[in-house]
Amino acid sequence: MKIYMKQNKVLLLFTILTSIIASLGYVFMAVLLQKLLDIAVEKNMQQFIPMVLFSIFYFVMLGIFLYLQSLLSKRITCKIIKQIRTDVFKGIVSQSMGDFGKRNTADYLSIITNDVKMIEDNFLLPFFEVVQYTVIFISSFVLMIYFDVIVTIVVFVAITLMFLVPSLLGKELEKRQNTLSSQLADFTTKLKDILSGFEIIKSYSMKQYVIQKFDKENSDTIHTKYSVDKLFALNEGLSSFLALMVQIVVLFLSAYFIITERITVGTLLGMVQVSSNLANPLIMIFTNIPKIKSIQPIIEKLTVLSKYELNEVPKKQSATFNSVVSISNLSFAYEKQNRVLDKINLHIEKGKKYVIVGKSGCGKTTLVKLLAGYYTEYSGKILYDNTDLNMMNENDIVQLSSIIHQNIYMFNESVYDNICLHEDYSKESIDKAVKASGLNDVIEKLPEGLLYEAGENGSNLSGGQKQRIAVARALIRNKPILILDEGTSAIDMQTAYDIENHLLKIEGLTIITITHNLKKELLELYDNIIYMENGEIIERGTFEELTSVPSRFLKYLTIKKE
Repeated sequence: MKIYMKQNKVLLLFTILTSIIASLGYVFMAVLLQKLLDIAVEKNMQQFIPMVLFSIFYFVMLGIFLYLQSLLSKRITCKIIKQIRTDVFKGIVSQSMGDFGKRNTADYLSIITNDVKMIEDNFLLPFFEVVQYTVIFISSFVLMIYFDVIVTIVVFVAITLMFLVPSLLGKELEKRQNTLSSQLADFTTKLKDILSGFEIIKSYSMKQYVIQKFDKENSDTIHTKYSVDKLFALNEGLSSFLALMVQIVVLFLSAYFIITERITVGTLLGMVQVSSNLANPLIMIFTNIPKIKSIQPIIEKLTVLSKYELNEVPKKQSATFNSVVSISNLSFAYEKQNRVLDKINLHIEKGKKYVIVGKSGCGKTTLVKLLAGYYTEYSGKILYDNTDLNMMNENDIVQLSSIIHQNIYMFNESVYDNICLHEDYSKESIDKAVKASGLNDVIEKLPEGLLYEAGENGSNLSGGQKQRIAVARALIRNKPILILDEGTSAIDMQTAYDIENHLLKIEGLTIITITHNLKKELLELYDNIIYMENGEIIERGTFEELTSVPSRFLKYLTIKKE
């Protein structure tokens, strides 16, 4: 938390300063009461009137500083919470695919919402209360020595009246709270929408855009929260001011009765005032310090996440794919005892078309994800033009390939935005991608065409429509490698055939397809068929080579047809 305190040191200084002034003003009110009582005992009307005027000024100023203390403490709390959320979010979207997948998406949502809220409630607010009550306790102790002796305990009417302050701001506060509740719900929904599309964000280098989008949503949420907090500050300041005014009015009235000899001289009210400022501050201090200490593990967890990008080892070599991707002795396990790939050896030549087939769970998807740089903790080598994948810049790696998955994610935005992902493309490029993906007919039928809202994760679209959009999203970027992981499985057979057939005819485009659709007409168009079993490549070759002689692939093909 020290870094955030330093970043806001000016505001922090003013917050602490106003807290000290307000606390001292509250405590040294006892001196003012003592002076007033002395004047009353002496029945000095000439001094009484100036003292009343001075006292009114004093309490007005005290009320202002009490309000400023509350307002500034809430302001710096809002700024720090915003900064923590932004830094944690930046750390999350800076993670590699492998590191991101180690947590559930709900964990990230909880960290950004619940954990950050706990820091506010159990660190920032208690911190300012400890500062305030420490000043009150120390200054009250000094005044105890100044007064020398404690006299009669007076029941302060203001304590009761504090709970009877008219709810002048009640309706407006309720209205703003409802607005804040809606804004928080909207913030959580959009945050979930962004994080659910993490794979798209990383694959298509959307990091900067989503950070900017998150920062805007974060700013809107903080602005709404601060509007509520300002009203809370006014309410708290008004309550404190009214309580003090009630107290002083009672004392003024008592002093007047003393001057007119209607009542006897009372004991030193100042001492009563200062004596009440000893027990309560101690209780608050000893209550808040354990809260501050208990939140340290959460602070450490958020710090680790927010500093992820800072801890990332710089990778100096740029990623290129001019000739071949060489894979040698590649092995991978999600867990040590659960090996998914075992000593894979493979060469992917630029411009050629490859199809990977095999039973579910044989490691096909894991293999292509490793090629795309999703995971870095593997054994063996993946070389792009003789450059090790782990030595390449991550932003360069994602520019080499586009992946179309079976489960397509759509942002809660227009079809156009889901294709372009907030990058600028010419109308010609968009039209070309739309045509190549078979999206033409879909666009014509949508009420608003490309501007039609996809809904949450494409809830307003069918599975086939979403996959067409995903194909267009990939094609428009003209990346050298296109990976289809069951990328046309939700489209009808004829459309899937037409799209895949078109893609296979694109010269210079390297295609790696994972499919269970074993149509002879399509398989014959691939330069190489890779057949996998149990994390190993068993056979590879053209369709003719693998079917002209007895082979494991031929047996698998026969079983699938049956």
